[in-house]
Amino acid sequence: MRFQITTDDMPERDRLAAWQAAIFDKLAITAEPLPDAKGPYQGRFTARSNGPLLNCAFLSDGFRAVRRGREIAWRRWDGYRIYREYSPGVLFRIGGEELITRPGDLIIADADAPFEAISSSHYHDESWLVPRALIDPHLPIHGRPPVTRLSHRAGVNALAASYLEALTRNWDAISEENMELVADTLARLIGIAWGAAAAEQPNALRAGRLIEARRYIDRNLADPDLSPATAAAALRISVRSLHLLFEPTGDSFARLVLRRRLEACRSALLANAKRSVTDIAFSWGFNSLSGFYRAFQAAFGMSPGELRATCRESHQF
Repeated sequence: MRFQITTDDMPERDRLAAWQAAIFDKLAITAEPLPDAKGPYQGRFTARSNGPLLNCAFLSDGFRAVRRGREIAWRRWDGYRIYREYSPGVLFRIGGEELITRPGDLIIADADAPFEAISSSHYHDESWLVPRALIDPHLPIHGRPPVTRLSHRAGVNALAASYLEALTRNWDAISEENMELVADTLARLIGIAWGAAAAEQPNALRAGRLIEARRYIDRNLADPDLSPATAAAALRISVRSLHLLFEPTGDSFARLVLRRRLEACRSALLANAKRSVTDIAFSWGFNSLSGFYRAFQAAFGMSPGELRATCRESHQF
C-alpha cells in the first residue's frame, strides 16, 4: 500500500476537510483545527506498507490529533508505534502520561492506547507501526512503561535510531520476504531499548552496530586515516569486535572501504572529465596513486582513462 496526500493543489476552502478525512481514513486519528489557526491549511502526509510494517511521514501545519474510543473502535492496530520527532516539539498525552518531544526523540507507545497530540507550530515526524506479535516476545516482563522516550544519541538507543534511518532509506529496495527479517531485528532492538536483557538479543545488537559501522565509513570515506582502529574507537568497541561485525556478511572493513572509495572515484571521473585522476584519487582517501590504479583496474576491468574514453565514445558525458 502506498498513499500520499498534499494540500498544495487543493482549493483553499477544501484543504482542511480533505486533510481531516484522509488522516481519519488512513490512521483512525481525528485532526481538530487549532483555535488560533490562521491562513489556509497546508499539509503533506505519506504512508507506505511493506511486509508487516507501516511507515508514515507528516509535514504539516499544527492541529490537535486525537485517538480515543471512537477512533480506536474504527480501527485497532494491534501493534506499537515508533515515532521519530523532527519538529521543535509536540505535546503528547498517552496512557495517562504527558511528555513534550524534542528533536531527534524516538517515542514508543501502544498504537491502541488513547492519546492526544498538539503541535502549536507544525508537525514534522515519521513513524513506524510494528505488529504486537513481533515486539511482545522481546519486551521485559516487568517494569515496562506505557510510553517510552528514547534518546538517539548513545548506546542501544542510537542503534535503534540508525536502524530506522537505514530502513527508511532502503524501504523500496527491500522485498516483502526480507522485510519480515528486517522487522524481526527491529522488534528485538526495540525490546532491548525498552529494557529487555541485551544478552538475549545478540543478533539484533550486531545488526544495529553493523549499520553504525557502515555509516561511519560513509561519513569518513575521504579521510586517508580511516582505519579499523579509528572506527572502533568512534563506535566504542574493540577492533576485534568491529571485525566480528563484518564476518557474517562475507565482507570485511577494509574491502568495504576500498569498494566504496572506488565507487566514489568512478562517479567523480564521470561527473567531471576535466578533473585530474590524481586529484580524485587523493580526495577520496587514497594515499598511493599506483595502488589506486591497480585497485581500479581490478574492480572495473579498465583504467580511469579507459573508463573516460569509453564513456566519451558512448556520449555519456
